[in-house]
Amino acid sequence: MSGLPASGAVDSQAIPLAVDIGWTMAVLFGQLRPGSVRDRLPTEHELPPDQRAQLEVARVNSLLVRLGALLPASPASPAAAPTVPQLNLAAQGDGDAGGGYATTGRPDDSVREALANANLDILKWLARAGREFGLAYQLGRSLRDTANPPLRGRTDTAAAHAEAARQAVVKQLSRSRVSTLQEWLSTLAPRLPADSAAIVSASIGRWCDVATMIFDPTTPGRLRSSQSTPDVAVELVQSLLPQGDAWVNLLVGAESSEGLLTPEGFVAAAEAALGRSARIIRRIAVHYWFVLLILVIAVAAALYFADRDISGAGKIWTQIAAVSGGLGITVKGMGSAMARFSADAEKPIFGLEKIDAMAWAVTTIPGSVQKKLNGQGVRVLRRSGIPAPGPLGRV
Repeated sequence: MSGLPASGAVDSQAIPLAVDIGWTMAVLFGQLRPGSVRDRLPTEHELPPDQRAQLEVARVNSLLVRLGALLPASPASPAAAPTVPQLNLAAQGDGDAGGGYATTGRPDDSVREALANANLDILKWLARAGREFGLAYQLGRSLRDTANPPLRGRTDTAAAHAEAARQAVVKQLSRSRVSTLQEWLSTLAPRLPADSAAIVSASIGRWCDVATMIFDPTTPGRLRSSQSTPDVAVELVQSLLPQGDAWVNLLVGAESSEGLLTPEGFVAAAEAALGRSARIIRRIAVHYWFVLLILVIAVAAALYFADRDISGAGKIWTQIAAVSGGLGITVKGMGSAMARFSADAEKPIFGLEKIDAMAWAVTTIPGSVQKKLNGQGVRVLRRSGIPAPGPLGRV
């Protein structure tokens, strides 16, 4: 059911599915959280590892079927088109689709081997459809690894677990890795739901800024002297998983970006756009200060001579107009320039600020971590566009 690359409307449906497939495969390969809910029906995140694995196997197989239905068959040999790959863990572990997961949520070696084989089958299948599908699959997988950083080494004690969390956060939120994710998001942006790629890119960039500031000794801003970087890393790891859900929900279209902003958010975006426009105008004025100075002198001279000899005012204004025209300054020209600025710059600037405000809304860096920063660290966060924790009420 695979073949030539899809295009247009098909792409906008197929690429998010590939992202979702990559995310779900990484869920199965990574560490699943043990279930702990006993007094109510659990959500998917609260299921025991074996039941969560059954759910994710059903999800990834369903997504593969849906994607396969969207990809066109090769016109040269439709009968020889490869079948849609399917993930089967029933032969692993205790014989059901979720077997082979320890109570800690880690898959055993046989399950890992089955997932690795299925991963290769999916990669080969997507390679026949086009590079963009393999890239989307890789993006989903990598985003899940970012949201659920794999803990390497010893984790048997609290101190060892905290140090493993620190190393995982430093690796997953490194600038080089995040810039690669942002590049993939930019490449796939035309095929993903509106604004979702830009919002997720800005959000993950803010997480990178926080991690860099806390764990990189060469950057300004620090934790307070009483705080431990490994302990803060544990808090970040715990907060990254719900953050990842927000990212993937936007990218696959489960959540619309239009619902992210409150009326106050729109106002904040408009104020930021006006502020940026004012800064642009100030820079233009500084760049052309000599032209503006000559114009001011000419106007002052006109007023002076008009006051001395009112009958010559018309002649003086004619001369000023000639001088201004020679400098390329006319009322009509200035009006046209301002109109072009309003039409060509104001709307794009507001669009950028709106996306920035939506990235604020979707980014869930814990307020407890912000409170552990020193004054310089807080200022760095604010300059990066990360606001202080605020009320949850919406108006």
